[in-house]
Amino acid sequence: MTAAERPAAGPAAEHLRYALDRSPYYRRVRADRAGTHPVALDELPLTTPEEVAAAGPLGLNAVEHPRIARYAESRDHLGRVLGAAATAADLRRVTAAMADALRAHAGPADLAFVAVPYELSGGAQDTDRALAALGAGVVGVGALSPVCPPERTAALVAALRPSVLATTPDRALATHARLTATGHVPRALGQRVHLYLGGACAPVRAARVAELWGATAAWAYGSALTPAAGLPCAAGTAHLTTALYHAEVVDPDGTAAVPDGACGELVLTTLAAEATPLLRYRTGDLVRLARCGCGDPRPALEQHGRVEDRWRPSTGPARTAVELEQTALTTPGTGLYCVTGRSAGRPTALLDDATDDTRRDVARALRALTGAPWEVGTADRGTFLAAAARAGRRRLHPGDLEDV
Repeated sequence: MTAAERPAAGPAAEHLRYALDRSPYYRRVRADRAGTHPVALDELPLTTPEEVAAAGPLGLNAVEHPRIARYAESRDHLGRVLGAAATAADLRRVTAAMADALRAHAGPADLAFVAVPYELSGGAQDTDRALAALGAGVVGVGALSPVCPPERTAALVAALRPSVLATTPDRALATHARLTATGHVPRALGQRVHLYLGGACAPVRAARVAELWGATAAWAYGSALTPAAGLPCAAGTAHLTTALYHAEVVDPDGTAAVPDGACGELVLTTLAAEATPLLRYRTGDLVRLARCGCGDPRPALEQHGRVEDRWRPSTGPARTAVELEQTALTTPGTGLYCVTGRSAGRPTALLDDATDDTRRDVARALRALTGAPWEVGTADRGTFLAAAARAGRRRLHPGDLEDV
């Protein structure tokens, strides 16, 4: 699963030829190869976010402008714009894949809140359409609009009592805190499922956040360029959408495939995208391809956060932010937050509501994982909530809490 296969025939080979023939960017890639037509995917170089951004908003577009049904974009950690168009057929495929996956989690008896950004974002719109296709009621509260700020979203949750919340773990926590502060009991409001659309975090943290509401957690994965790349099974685990994507996992610091089952950077190739085909696109996201106990043969996407958020010791392998968080929060006595990084040059972890004994236990666990000594401190939960609101999509670092 970690190395690119050679799609010599069938839909994968047809899509490879389509991208090289129709996309301006990939036509240039082919021209750089002296006009040869690669016979296998692994003969192509990796496509980077830097190259996508440099190509411009429609630099990868492979269809005539009248066929574009939607344009969406996101920004990477350096602020570069990554844009992607979609045809009506592209949108239908994504909606069908999402609806099929969400059927185990939502239906006509549910009211769903979609609390992720709608502005220039395809993910919220795709989720909205898929839930509606299943007969669920949908309230698009979004996440960035002044028309529906977080306080209004919390008030609507209390008034309308949605059974499904599509959001991120941090936004679910913030909404829970607002409701609690106004005298509500979130567990009594009837939420059944949290569909997490981003904000990769430790599995133990996601489960605890959902449990605060009396809900279960289900994960999806995607971006403006890679909609519906990972969708939940009945157990809530994100699985690669193999009808739409081919996956590789490569060394984040190089281009070689990592060993089977190892964590590395996810590289995606579209298999059906008409408007924005992608060939070996470096997502910047760390994953491990695993098997899920649900019985679905498609690989599960175990999400480990962003490449740039890895923690690098002076010696030994880099550790993902999710590895560090999982190690800390599986220690008895921990709560909902563990922020790791360096403070004054020292490896530092900050927890919410931890006793001195718990802090020492976390320090020992992190040292066992990394081989480095850790300073473990605490901050109150309100400080974590305020820091997360300021950081937006970015993962928190110890300095963020010191600035609050």
